[in-house]
Amino acid sequence: MNTSRAMARLTLPALWLAATLAQAYGHYQVERPAGEGGALRVSLILPQDALPELRRFYARGVDWGLESQVREPQCEGGFRLEQDDYGYWLAPPGCRVISWRVDAPLRAEGSVSASAPASMALAAGDWTLLSEPTSLLRPIHGGPAAQTLHGATAQTPVLGASPGQSGGWQVPQASAGLELYLMGAARTERRQIGAFDVRHGADDLQRVQRLGLLDAHGKVLKYLAHVVYGAVPVPKDQRALLVVWLGLDAAHGPTGATAGGRSLLLNYPTGDQPHAAENLASSLASLAHGQFQQLAGARRGPHPALPDWVSESLAQYYGLRALDHVAPDKAAATRLSQRFIDPQREVTLPLPDVQPLFASDRPRALEMANRQGATFWAQLDRALRSTAADSHGLDAYIPALLQMDFAEDGRLPEAFLSQLHALEREPVDAVLSKYLSGEAQ
Repeated sequence: MNTSRAMARLTLPALWLAATLAQAYGHYQVERPAGEGGALRVSLILPQDALPELRRFYARGVDWGLESQVREPQCEGGFRLEQDDYGYWLAPPGCRVISWRVDAPLRAEGSVSASAPASMALAAGDWTLLSEPTSLLRPIHGGPAAQTLHGATAQTPVLGASPGQSGGWQVPQASAGLELYLMGAARTERRQIGAFDVRHGADDLQRVQRLGLLDAHGKVLKYLAHVVYGAVPVPKDQRALLVVWLGLDAAHGPTGATAGGRSLLLNYPTGDQPHAAENLASSLASLAHGQFQQLAGARRGPHPALPDWVSESLAQYYGLRALDHVAPDKAAATRLSQRFIDPQREVTLPLPDVQPLFASDRPRALEMANRQGATFWAQLDRALRSTAADSHGLDAYIPALLQMDFAEDGRLPEAFLSQLHALEREPVDAVLSKYLSGEAQ
């Protein structure tokens, strides 16, 4: 179907047209035009061996329920791309370069939830957060994909998580987690946390530092890396991280987090906070939840993603465990943990049966994973620690569990369950029966 909207003509920077097309392919070029707020313009030079073919492109975040921020894509010379019935943008044969505008609205301080990653202008338009899944066009059906993202000129500052081998910043594969990039005059800080090279960016870096959040993140990262990797060295390609902090006033809802492949988007509490200790504890728990998911995704490597209930419940349990290491108000941390981990709570549904709910009733599924699921892992951990022989409890099993194959229906791997049953401990078997089968013993 044709788009009825009038499309503005974009002017490609001269350097893109002057570049040797065959050599330049493989990179996104991004600019942040002056006088346009935080809006971005992106260009991609297409592979020359596919010029005779009709090619399809899309923003992959649409498949995740995110709204595309791609506007007015066109070929060189102003030829407008059209969309097919599936919403894919069609690049006609002979199209050498496609370019588009990224709609990145200016967002007010304290109003942005980290739970919905999108491109946006921040700090009164001084810098722009680029959300890769909503803003970069990707080829459909396994076509060649660009590998890096660059500023259009040396005067276009860009910051990502993982540097490219030949400059710029790595763009994730289509099957990998999302990535974020900072463009413009963003204030940043770089820290070495164990094996990790961490770049922090924030809407108000001084406030984030004053709240002790960079130090808290470092402690959480160290603790969770030990849980996720155990004695295995962190692979070199998993050591670079980008953490972006956005303040959120309580009037705009609870703080959140989004974990990507190498990027982490986090909220921290701002404004008038009548329950400051509780809000900070909640923010730190969200930080740890997201950080666990990021590390766990990296640890799985080529394996398919964890079942949703496993990913969410493990992240919730270890997020609350990590909270104990960093919360300045221990009483607030305890109260928060007790809201989620409650051994007396009735098991309303076996945990593997929660998995289908993520497709039909995601809010309910998340609630059950974060409460009943976190309680399951807490009780299993407690049962494993019931004798001196297993003083490390659940931690000792996590590195291997994260690399096991899971059943499509969400059941835990037989290899993992066999290890637990082989212990021949009644408390462990009781926990497994209660939460995985719904059978109280």
